[in-house]
Amino acid sequence: MDRYPLVLEAVFKDYLWGGDKLKREWGKLSELDVIAESWELSLFPDALSRVTNGAFAGQTLLEVLEFHSDFAGAKCRSFSKFPTLIKLIDSRDNLSVQVHPSDAYALINENSFGKTEVWYILEAEEGAGLYLGFNKNTDRNEVAERIANNTLTEILNFVPVTAGEAYFVSAGTVHAIGRGITLAEIQQNSNLTYRVYDFGRVGKDGKPRELHVEKALRVMNYKKKTAFAAAYPYVDFGGYKKKVVADDKYFYTEAYSTDGTCPLFNRDSFLCITSIGGAAELLYDGGKVSFSKGQSVFLPAEFEVTVEGKTEFLATMLR
Repeated sequence: MDRYPLVLEAVFKDYLWGGDKLKREWGKLSELDVIAESWELSLFPDALSRVTNGAFAGQTLLEVLEFHSDFAGAKCRSFSKFPTLIKLIDSRDNLSVQVHPSDAYALINENSFGKTEVWYILEAEEGAGLYLGFNKNTDRNEVAERIANNTLTEILNFVPVTAGEAYFVSAGTVHAIGRGITLAEIQQNSNLTYRVYDFGRVGKDGKPRELHVEKALRVMNYKKKTAFAAAYPYVDFGGYKKKVVADDKYFYTEAYSTDGTCPLFNRDSFLCITSIGGAAELLYDGGKVSFSKGQSVFLPAEFEVTVEGKTEFLATMLR
């Protein structure tokens, strides 16, 4: 089957902390009042991205790759399942404070992989920020006590954020996205989360949401963390510039800003484009595909396109 750009239909999650910004400003169409998360590139079992164009229209990306595994690229072969998950997140309110286990712990105790992720800040209201790691060395007993008496956030780093910053969140790091932020989350393909503290909220059923305190206490890093944004600069290539956002074995992401044409090609890996501003076209031998803010497009390995237009996007692959 000939390769072409696969436009993806996202899967939406209406968690109670989400808002309607992804509908109002990012072109997401849904009957849901709230879109907390838009799962852009997902082969997760209960949230499968679907192709909307061309010969594979109507099929899930998982179905496409089952019959055309070469589309994922040679570097995917070392993974037991597709390694990467990409989301857009709108935090109208604080997310829960949580932690993700490592692969080593999760495989033994949860029959699952762990979770490492990066946050790329797209928009942030004044004063918005992230909770990221402890602001001092602590221990299991103190953390358990602070969870019980609702003072946990006092020993967490609160980091004010601005658009264009990237924050790496390794497994074991206690963290939470604060209110008033829109971000892209590029992560390991896992949804294993231990919720530690939820700001006293209740769920849709009127009951406190489930916490996973004992599990979280087993896997969290209790050492003081220096929390800061990754300092990768843009490099100018003429008609476009780009910078590194994330470099991990499960994902490698660059941010592009174009005003003209920009070639894209990856021999050994898929490449997923997620538009974060402006409309453009993907030109390829045999046609073109338009994409705009909030859309994601899966480019098969060994497939060359040219981005034409004034736009910004994230490009995620394996490195």
